[in-house]
Amino acid sequence: MEKLKIRLYFMVFVFAILSFSFALIKTSTQRDFYYIAIYLGILGLIVERKKLNFKKFNVAYPIIVFGIVKLIWFFVLEHHPDGYNIYSDQLNGGKKLVLGGFLVFYLTQCSDYLGNIDYKKIMLCIVSAGFVAASSYAIWQSMHGMVRVEMGLNRATNAAYIYSTFSMLLTYLFYTQKKPVLYIIAALTILLSFVVTILTGTRAAIIFHLLIIGVMTFYHFKKIHFKSTLVVLVISAVAIFSLYKNYIHPKIEQTYNEVALYQEGQDNTSLGARFSMWTMGIKNFVHAPLGQSMQSRFDYSEKYTSQHPQYRSTMEFLNVHLHDEMIETLSLQGVFGGLALLWLYMAICWSALRERNTPLLFVMNGLIVYGLSDVLLLSSEAILFYVALIGVCSINPQVKLKEA
Repeated sequence: MEKLKIRLYFMVFVFAILSFSFALIKTSTQRDFYYIAIYLGILGLIVERKKLNFKKFNVAYPIIVFGIVKLIWFFVLEHHPDGYNIYSDQLNGGKKLVLGGFLVFYLTQCSDYLGNIDYKKIMLCIVSAGFVAASSYAIWQSMHGMVRVEMGLNRATNAAYIYSTFSMLLTYLFYTQKKPVLYIIAALTILLSFVVTILTGTRAAIIFHLLIIGVMTFYHFKKIHFKSTLVVLVISAVAIFSLYKNYIHPKIEQTYNEVALYQEGQDNTSLGARFSMWTMGIKNFVHAPLGQSMQSRFDYSEKYTSQHPQYRSTMEFLNVHLHDEMIETLSLQGVFGGLALLWLYMAICWSALRERNTPLLFVMNGLIVYGLSDVLLLSSEAILFYVALIGVCSINPQVKLKEA
């Protein structure tokens, strides 16, 4: 029976890794692996029911709670005369978060089964293959004329955030091997990931990608290696110089022009629309601090923007989302949703800091930072990616993902 339990856990672990490794390649395969891992994980929870510890804090709890808040909001406030819209992103997001929470709970509760398995090399191989495939896909798209590469997704912004976080994990895995040749490969990984991030044309990722990796590197090694840092900076400078004319400079000009137009009262630009959405989201929260339906949010926003036309671009995106995780949550689920999301952010980051779990800490950094300009926990691909990644990275670092 013990061998069966070990094999079951290992299967869940591998399918979870395969799930987030396929996120940028083929979303249908990502989804299949994710749900296989969940169903096997639920079976594992049933088998291991006597071993489970519910009293101690687990990183799965805030994930499940945030999902439940979304579900409660949907069933309380989203009922219309013609019934429920079962295709709601909020409903589907809530279900994925709750189910993913069970996966995370199983992976963390039974992680001792990996003690006799050299799982780090298996993880490194799968993640490396996924990174190479995604990077090659992006470069192929760029060479064939795609202005903003999106790999296997349908949005360049989502692709950028997921790819950036994925490359952080791979860089960290190379660090933990403590081999000079892999440190060189880690530097090349940083370079390649930065180039691909630039090719996505996503400003938030371009700005924060190297910064987050740099902080992660310092946090891991506890000191700055001058030669290594110099090499990475030189290589990055070469990448910036070679891509500056076609990719970086246009984005700088675009940002400057959009800010100038917004100050003149014109918000029909990418950045201007975001500013308007954030403003309207906060106003909606003040208007309905305990939460409201999407129709109520739409009606209030429509009335407000008719009186304040400088925010009119909000109405084009309102039924999608407001391009900020916290503001989107506050505008619909109100203070309860905001507190649930804040608990998710703070509790998992605190757990990572307390256990010195570098990969978990910086996965959460990516989720929080990129959540400032998008709503990742509403996108199917992003939810599947981040929840599976949190589950794998949450394994006790003192026993499993040991610091170098």
